[in-house]
Amino acid sequence: MTDNISDIRFLHRNEIDIEKWDRCILNSTNGLIYARSFYLDTMAANWSALVEGDYNAVMPLTWNRKYGFSYLYQPAFTAQLGLFAGDPDNQKLIELFISHMKKHFRFCEIHLNYANDPAECIRRINYTLPLAKPYTEIRNGYKKRLLENLAESEKNQMNYSRSEDFSSTIPLFRREYGKRFPHVKARHYQQFELLCHKISKIKMLFVRQVTDVSGNLLSSSIFFKDEHRIYNIMSVTLKSGREKKSQFFLLDQLFREFSANDLVFDFEGSEVPGIAEFYRKFGPALSTYPFLRYNSLPFPFRFFK
Repeated sequence: MTDNISDIRFLHRNEIDIEKWDRCILNSTNGLIYARSFYLDTMAANWSALVEGDYNAVMPLTWNRKYGFSYLYQPAFTAQLGLFAGDPDNQKLIELFISHMKKHFRFCEIHLNYANDPAECIRRINYTLPLAKPYTEIRNGYKKRLLENLAESEKNQMNYSRSEDFSSTIPLFRREYGKRFPHVKARHYQQFELLCHKISKIKMLFVRQVTDVSGNLLSSSIFFKDEHRIYNIMSVTLKSGREKKSQFFLLDQLFREFSANDLVFDFEGSEVPGIAEFYRKFGPALSTYPFLRYNSLPFPFRFFK
């Protein structure tokens, strides 16, 4: 592994060996679905990369342009990027990559991943739950209030079912929660639906739903799944479902379905207190990740952001 910034190459998208890129993400101890080439190709306006050696360590750089300047940004529905390597928490290595990144981009607002720990970064909140245990052990970690909510939900005789219908979940999410995420535009939802089509074809997407006894939809969730994780990528609960506690029921049944599998459930944690509190009821582990921001734009552009 390099200890010299000159060993790190900046590559444009058309210069990247995609086979080696995806292999690096798969083999990295912190590999995440967001860094796979098909994900970046679909969700990022543009992306380049920093690559060390023969793809021993890589960092995707998702960028756009404004006022004539290229800047780094975090694409919609892309929780964590950053450095991916066999030793991704190597402090010296991450600092080398960031130093190299600053040579190419003068403004940056991006999320690195949970295994990166650079200096002077804000840590964002996420939660994860290992599913390798039997369901009874997973449930033993639930908070008392969650068990009460589940007891209440089970009285409502709801049905938990499999579905492939991600296309109807996306507009429901936008209708119910779109105002909470004003930075997510119509084009981002279109990109996300295209991504779902791609991932569905390679069996890395599944949908789970909860309906009432009459078959009316209460909750619907889209999950992505790779070799190591299940990602809670998009969930929507209708008003009738909130009254029946259907989202508690959906996740509990999901954990029952996937228990005793060598997978980690990624809640894609939220800074919103109510959502974070909802996730904490399942007894997950705290897993923070860094938010990296710098601004070396010339006057007066540095004040426009």
